[in-house]
Amino acid sequence: MNRQIITLLLVAIFTNFGYSQSKKINIKTDHLTEANYLKIDDFYLTHYLYIDLFLRENLFPEASPEDVSSILKALKKYVSVENKLDVEIEKPGKRNYLIRFAILKKDNGTELLIAFTNWTVKEKAFEKEIKMENDSYTRWYFLNGNKMTYRKDMSDQNDYSTMNKSDLANAYLFDELSENDSEIESTIAEYLNQSDISISDKIMANLILLKYQIFKRENDNVTKQTEHLTELFEQNKSEPNLRGLQAAFDATKYQIELIK
Repeated sequence: MNRQIITLLLVAIFTNFGYSQSKKINIKTDHLTEANYLKIDDFYLTHYLYIDLFLRENLFPEASPEDVSSILKALKKYVSVENKLDVEIEKPGKRNYLIRFAILKKDNGTELLIAFTNWTVKEKAFEKEIKMENDSYTRWYFLNGNKMTYRKDMSDQNDYSTMNKSDLANAYLFDELSENDSEIESTIAEYLNQSDISISDKIMANLILLKYQIFKRENDNVTKQTEHLTELFEQNKSEPNLRGLQAAFDATKYQIELIK
């Protein structure tokens, strides 16, 4: 089952930074001059960072939309090659959750957004400080225009020729190549025109299409596609293997409300 869709619990409220910041979120940077350094589309920021920095490893799943919003808003405005951003999240227990965002520009011009944390994967615990030389949990992503891509989603990490049309459309959406985005809708349509796909595969493809429509801000189509998926789930509610897809769909509907 598709990794991006199943884990896609997206949060995207973008209000004025400073007003939405939670009392338990402390954001620190050396330069507080807003410059809109990051041009990444909000779709990708929420797709990767909320999942990776709040849900994975059970780091801070109780984060409110306001918590996530304040962090992502600050990230877009203050992080650059010259300027890092430190986030401290107050949480129950002996130690708080620390995140450090930085952009690394390689000699070949490639830019990476890196998120360092004080979570140690081996011990499953928060350390006193971020120690970048040990096994602390770290995530990094390639930046390319308005796209942000996890390393395993890069086009050179996958053999597109072996994928079915549904997986191919998903790969186009999350890879670093903007030129294949225009093929997503037709690729999904071709897949859905097949007569031998299972109901779970059909729903999966429709979820990918819904995500693409959210990315493109096609509000009318998002509404229609949401209604269509609701009908598909209702018609097949007796199917035992749709629980994960239903959870993904519920999360996607939550995102739609927040990103308006």
